[in-house]
Amino acid sequence: MESAATELKEFPTLHVDGTNEPTAYYAALFHLQQGLAALGSLPPGRGPARRKIHQELVEMQQQVLSLLHIHFAPFDPASGKASFGERLRQHRDESGLTQEELGRLAGISASLIRKLEYGEKTPTRSSLLRLCAVPELKLVPSGISTMPAERDASTRVSPNWYVSPGFDALQMIGDLAQQLNGSGGSIEQTSVYLDHKSASDWVAIFNGSGHVSALREATPYAPVAKCLREIAGKVGLDVIALGSGDGKGEVRLVQRILDVFEEPSIRFYLVDASQPLLNSAFQHAINTFDDHMGVFVCGLQANFHHLSRYAQLHYTPARSHRRRVYTLLGGTMGNLEHEPQFFRTALAGAAPGDLLVFDLTLPFTDSTDPDEIRRADPAFNQPISPAHERWLRGPLGRYCVGLTDVKFDFELDQDRPIAGSYGIRFMADAYSSNHPVRRFCMWNVRRYSITPLVACLKNIGWDCVGNFPFGQDFGRPCGMLVFQRRLRLQ
Repeated sequence: MESAATELKEFPTLHVDGTNEPTAYYAALFHLQQGLAALGSLPPGRGPARRKIHQELVEMQQQVLSLLHIHFAPFDPASGKASFGERLRQHRDESGLTQEELGRLAGISASLIRKLEYGEKTPTRSSLLRLCAVPELKLVPSGISTMPAERDASTRVSPNWYVSPGFDALQMIGDLAQQLNGSGGSIEQTSVYLDHKSASDWVAIFNGSGHVSALREATPYAPVAKCLREIAGKVGLDVIALGSGDGKGEVRLVQRILDVFEEPSIRFYLVDASQPLLNSAFQHAINTFDDHMGVFVCGLQANFHHLSRYAQLHYTPARSHRRRVYTLLGGTMGNLEHEPQFFRTALAGAAPGDLLVFDLTLPFTDSTDPDEIRRADPAFNQPISPAHERWLRGPLGRYCVGLTDVKFDFELDQDRPIAGSYGIRFMADAYSSNHPVRRFCMWNVRRYSITPLVACLKNIGWDCVGNFPFGQDFGRPCGMLVFQRRLRLQ
């Protein structure tokens, strides 16, 4: 019986069977299929001798995959641990072939077919490969040892949008409404992007704000991409964009990576809890890389705080000649409630050699005095912008029963886990006809001192390998940092 073909291509599910490690068969299958794909994309050259060698290498890899499946594939529980002879007879019966007909198709004698089916002889490598080459017999499922299809013929019809297990956007909106009708508190940051109107208002801020557009233009994506190339070498990359938002920054980074990687192989995963934002980022990425054979785009609607649960992304890149690049761009780093805890838990599945890229805003003063921080940081010297107020007022107006008015102000947050950092809390006083005034923290932004932040991540196992300052010309000192998971944890 033909077993189901295993999908181990752009989204490498390794069938972990309740563990965090793939079975040996599926891990071997994945890496050998990656090797076949790499051979297929290897330019054979113009000479007939080189083309012949290239074809021989491809055929050898296909044969290895066929033999791997025949000897090591898990058996179908319904059929039990059948011998090769029993499996051969079952496949031959299902194909409607007689022993003589199969012998002619495989180029071996009917008597050898009989002896193999009754277990009187052990198949040689040559006879196994001949039998695997008979398509009607289906000893090897389609897709196991075939060359990867061209992008236009495969990825356009392959699933490239996933929802993580247990993710429930309606429940999240219900929880937000319940909290907004409670006594106050801090709103989980994902909630203010969750519904379509909130997402639209957020996009309007980042597409209509002059200083935001200027910072995006000044962000040093090119030197960061060069840094990634120097560190990762000539490998495939899985760029995992956490909290991708509208995807503009993440797409620019991938564009710059394409500029410096020869024959790139990039799997570009956009991860966001907001379906409208993820859809916007996904369409932008698809449109940008539509004609580029070296990029596969995938959307994952998920809470990136739960990244360690998503076994589809937990392969071992060192063995598959790939590297993961986690990104937190567009100020996403500043939305984390407890940065050290996030890097310990959400990135627990990172392997040695994996890379991490994020941008951040630097403090406007080294002082820890609250009054000095308020004087130095321009956020405290101006009211909340109308665009931000419209965005943050939206969830209150839609889900807060009996709301009559909202007033915004800023709070300084110095109770941060990383030394030298502080936060700015966007506070809302909600007035209702049937409830006392309630105070909500609707949004956070953070400022980070680089030296303590680098030291913090080093203690967790991430070493800083790149620091690229920008934004000073706009009065917004920022930095873009690149970290690598330590090859040997101390």
